[in-house]
Amino acid sequence: MDVYSFEKSFLERLKEAEAVLSWDGAAMPASQVRSEWKSYVELKIEPTGWQAMWKIPRVICEDLKLRFPTIVFGYVDQVIFDELKAVFVVTAVQDQDVHLPESNEVSLIELWPTLQQENPALNVDTTAECIDRLRFFYSHVWMPWDKDYDDDRDWVQMHLQARIQLACDLSKNRLPRPLALHMRTLLMEARYIQQRLEYLELDLSDAEDESDDEAVELNDNAADPPKKYSKTNGSPKSNNLNKSLLPVTDLMCLHLRLAIIRSEFEILENPEMRRAYSELQSNVLKRHLLQRNPGAAGQPTEPVERSQMCHLVIVPGELQTQIKLLTQAEKHVKPHIKVQLGNTLQDVLGISQAKDDILLSPGQHTIKFLEHLNDNGSIQGLVAAETIIASNQEMSKLPVICSSDEDSTLMVIDGDYTLSHLVLDCRHVRRGILLRDGTLTLRNCRMLGDGSSSTQEAIVCMPQAKLEMENCVLENFAVGISLRPETSAQLSKVTIRKCNTGLELLDQSIKLKLLDSNCNFDTCKLGILADGIAMPNNTEKTLALKRFSELQRYNEDNWLGNCTFSNCLRNVRAYNQSEQLLAKRTHQSLLLDELDGENKENIII
Repeated sequence: MDVYSFEKSFLERLKEAEAVLSWDGAAMPASQVRSEWKSYVELKIEPTGWQAMWKIPRVICEDLKLRFPTIVFGYVDQVIFDELKAVFVVTAVQDQDVHLPESNEVSLIELWPTLQQENPALNVDTTAECIDRLRFFYSHVWMPWDKDYDDDRDWVQMHLQARIQLACDLSKNRLPRPLALHMRTLLMEARYIQQRLEYLELDLSDAEDESDDEAVELNDNAADPPKKYSKTNGSPKSNNLNKSLLPVTDLMCLHLRLAIIRSEFEILENPEMRRAYSELQSNVLKRHLLQRNPGAAGQPTEPVERSQMCHLVIVPGELQTQIKLLTQAEKHVKPHIKVQLGNTLQDVLGISQAKDDILLSPGQHTIKFLEHLNDNGSIQGLVAAETIIASNQEMSKLPVICSSDEDSTLMVIDGDYTLSHLVLDCRHVRRGILLRDGTLTLRNCRMLGDGSSSTQEAIVCMPQAKLEMENCVLENFAVGISLRPETSAQLSKVTIRKCNTGLELLDQSIKLKLLDSNCNFDTCKLGILADGIAMPNNTEKTLALKRFSELQRYNEDNWLGNCTFSNCLRNVRAYNQSEQLLAKRTHQSLLLDELDGENKENIII
C-alpha cells in the first residue's frame, strides 16, 4: 500500500503558505495563524471516512513501549477542525505484538492518506495535499514557542518568508555543515520537547482529576470529619510523593531548555547573524591552525593540508599515572608522526583533519560534536581489550565517550573510521552511532544504553554503508544494530545483550556475515528481526524461528555464517513481504524520515 508524496520548491511552499494565511499586507499575530489554518482545512479535508497510515510519534512510542517508528493502518472517523486533529481508528498493524486502543485522537500531520481508498467518491487527492501543506508548515516553519510569544506582532511579516527560506537552505545544504547540523539539532530537540510537554501536562491534568475523585470518595465514605489531601502530600490510597513531584520537575526543566533553544534559534534565524556565526566558527579553526603553525601568520588563512597527526587526550591525574599513559601511548604512535596534546576530546574533534588518530586516556570524555567523523581517522582508548569487555570493570578506569543529555546522536560517521578500546555511553542520547556512509570499524568496544527506552538504537546503518565489528558488546538498547537496505555488516565475537531487538534486517538486499559462529544474542526479547522476507509458499504474516540457519534459507546469497542465542524470548522473527502494510518505496521513505532532522541532507522541499 502506498501513500501520497509531494515534492515542491521553496517558491511553491511560500506561495502556498501565503495563500493559506491570506496575507495581504495586514498584520497577523501568531494567535491568528492557527485560525487561518483551521479555516483552510475545513474547506479542503474530507471530514470522515478516508484511510491513512498513522506514523506514531516517538513520544507516544516511548510511553507505550513501542518500536520507533511504528506505523499502523486505519481510517479517520472524524476530523476535529478546531484542534487540527482527527479521531483515527486502527484497523491493521504490522507487528502483532503492538496493542493500541482502537480509537485514537491524533494530529493531522501524523497521517499519510493512502492512494487506495475503499470509497472512491472521497476527494482524497485534495485531502492529502492539504495535509502535506499543513505538515510542512508545522514541521519547518512554525516553532514550538510561537504560540506563547504573541505580543500582537505581525508574525507573517516577521517570520514566514525567512523561515521557509531557512528550511530550503537547510535541505539544499546551502549552509556550512556544522551550522546546519547545529540548527537541525536545535529544531528536532525543540519539537520533541514540545511533544513531551504536551504529554506531561496531560498526565498532570489526569492525576489532578484522579486526586479530586479520590478526595470525593474519601469524604463520602469517612465517618470522621473530611480531610483534604494535597497532591504533593499524597493520600491514604496512594502515597506517591515522588511520582507526583517528578512530572512537575520535568516540566520546569523542559520549559527552561525550550526557552534556551528559542533564544539561540532566533539569533540564527537572521541570515546576517548566521553569517557572523559561521565566520566566528571559521576563525576559531584558523586560530588553532596558527597556534600549531605560527609561521603561517602572514600566509593565506585558508586551511592547508598537513601531514597526519596523532592527538593525545589525557584527563587530569597524578604525575606517575600520566607518565605511564605516555609510555603506553608511545606503543600506538606510528613512526615519524607528530603528536599533539589536547585539552579535551571536544577540542580535538574540532581541529582534527583527515587520517588523524586520537588516543584517549581512561576517564570520561564528554562531547557535543556536530560534524561528521570520516577520512580514515580513528579514536583509540589507552587500555587493554579485556578490560573494556569485562562487565565488572569500574567505568572510571575506562576511556568513556558520552554526550550531553540534550543530544540525539552520539556520533555521526560519514566515511571510513575506526573506534577501538572504548566505552560509548549512550544513556543520554536516542541513538549511539549513525553510519551515513563509508566503513565503520569497531574493535574491542562496549556500547551502553539506558535499558528503559523502547526507541533507543545503538547503531543505525544507512544505505551503502558498511559495518565491521570485532570483539564488541552492545547492551540495554531498544535496538542493537539496525541495517537499512543496501548496507553490509561483518560481525565477529559480538555480543548483543538485554536489548528489545538485537539485530534488525530491514531488507533482503542487506549483506550480513557472522564470522566463526561466535556472535551471541543474550537475554534479548527478540534476537533477530528480518523484515520484508519473500515467502512464496507461506501464507503466514510472520514466522518464529529458532536458529539463524532457518532464516538463511530465505536469503542464502546475502546472509552467511551462524550465531547463538541465550535466554532470548524469541530468537528470530521474519515478516512476510506480501503481508507488509506499506509499499517498499513508502516504507523506506518513512524510515529515512524518522532519522532526526540534524542528519538529513538533499531533501527536496
